[in-house]
Amino acid sequence: MQDLSVAPGVLSTPGRYYCGVEDVMNYLGCKENKAYELIRNLRAELVNDGKLTPSYPQGKVPKKYFMERCMIEE
Repeated sequence: MQDLSVAPGVLSTPGRYYCGVEDVMNYLGCKENKAYELIRNLRAELVNDGKLTPSYPQGKVPKKYFMERCMIEE
């Protein structure tokens, strides 16, 4: 039997829409404390602008916003 992820007619798995501390550390080459500080600051900006609810998971920031603010291109 074939693996379901490569079976005909099956869509690929969706990508992640957020960056966690590990992702931030890998992209920027910084330590864990600095990554958490950056995530807190970016989340605060989004919450203050009304673009993100405070119920969004702690320790994560939307990937699109992170990439824009840190000027990273994929």
